[in-house]
This record gives sequence, C-alpha cells and structure tokens, in this order.
Amino acid sequence: MSENHSVRGTASSQMWRSLDRYLGRGSYYWLKDRIHPQREYTQRTYARLIDEVLTPQTRWLDAGGGYKILEVTSPEGELAMVRRVRLAVCCDRVLDAIAKHRSIRRGVGATLDRLPFRGQSLDLITLNNVAEHLERPREVLSEFARILAPGGRLIIHTPNVSSYAVRIAELGRRILPKAFIMKLIRFMDFREEEDVFPTYYRANTCADLAAAAGQAGLSTEKMLLAPARPLFYFIAPLCAAELAASRLLMRLGAERFAASVILAVFRKPA
Repeated sequence: MSENHSVRGTASSQMWRSLDRYLGRGSYYWLKDRIHPQREYTQRTYARLIDEVLTPQTRWLDAGGGYKILEVTSPEGELAMVRRVRLAVCCDRVLDAIAKHRSIRRGVGATLDRLPFRGQSLDLITLNNVAEHLERPREVLSEFARILAPGGRLIIHTPNVSSYAVRIAELGRRILPKAFIMKLIRFMDFREEEDVFPTYYRANTCADLAAAAGQAGLSTEKMLLAPARPLFYFIAPLCAAELAASRLLMRLGAERFAASVILAVFRKPA
C-alpha cells in the first residue's frame, strides 16, 4: 500500500512540475522568446553597465546587496568582475550576509548613510534593488558622493514606481493579508520572510532619483527604463497577454508606464 502511495505521489509531483514549467512559473521563458525576444533580463543589463566601467584600478563598493552582487543563479559573472578590480568591498547592516557573500571577501557592517570610508576613496558604488528600501535616500546619496573620487560612478538598479506592475504590487501589499503576501512572495521569488524588507519608494521615479542625485552633487550619465519579468508571469495566458501589451506600450513610447525597472548611472564631476 505504501509503495502505491509513493508511486502516485511521484507521478503527481512530476505532473505538477510539468504544468509549472509550461503553464506556470516556467511559461515566461518560452513565451518571451516567442512574443518579445528582444527583452533582456534586467540583471544582465545592470551587469553590463558595471562591466563597462571596471578597470584594474577600480575601488568598488557593492552597497546593501546582501550576499551577492547580481540576482542570477550562477556567481561566475560577478566573480569575474571582482577579479578584474583593485579592490572590491561589500557593505550591509546584516552581518550574516557579509560573512556568506559568494564573490566578495572583504566586507563592512554599516548603514548606508554613515559609511566607514575616507572621502574620495572609491571609484564605483553599486546599488542593486536597494534604493527602494532607503528611508532617507538623499542622505545616502550624499554619503556616496562624499566617498566617491572625482570621476567616480554610482550605478543603480531599482523598481520604477511609475510602472503599472509596481503600482499593482503596492496596492496588493496594502489590501491583502500579510500571511498571504508572504506565501505569494515565497511562490514567486523563492524568498523567505527574513529576506523581505520594508519598501519606501522615496526616490523611485526617474525624476526623483535624478533630483536626489543632483542635490548630492552627482550628475546623471545614463538613465534607462527596462521591462522586468511580467507581474503575472506564473499564469501562462496572463503572462502572454502582459508580454504583448508591454511590447506594444514600449513601441508607443510609454516606457515609464510599461517598464518596471530603472537603471541609472551617476557620476561625480571630475
């Protein structure tokens, strides 16, 4: 009897994985190739922006990134970048994240508005999905400007709060029970509650982010809007409709509404 239960359980598990792959969470990948093949994973775009400015003399701080630089499965890309530079340091207020960082061996525990670095001592600061969690973004950007050397850059990847996806997600956070939200995050992003932090979105439009950087003394070198994974990527029909609508909106010039990610490069004047 137990063997029959085991066989049925295995068959049920295999069927679920197949459904999830082709009609659920995995459907985005094959649908994207057919509906919007030019769409690039925003973490790869972000990695390319970083890679373009690295030199053997770069002194680099990855700020608030937890235990990895990029939200990708393999660490090989970020390991290659870290090996190219003179100095790579990570910073986070969660000390456990620093200790288990997968590519950076030097780390400091600190809040981003009070960093333990001398003025003009770094050439690059990266901020991946952190700006939305800043309670005082202007103070943090001013601190970044203080420690950047002339000509140094700040590269940011963060949600675009003007997009429909972020607006819908925020509405859901406000009206749905917290327990349900956490289950949804676990299902969609494979994140546990300890990896979910409060969001403030106080510098999460292109205009607000550029204004905050400008007040800190940083000039805007590049500002991109890019579509991320569809909000309803885990339901194939909705995913297909969202991909098609997003592609049309981008063609019509409605990037601010369609693209859920801001990628920005700021520079400290030489």
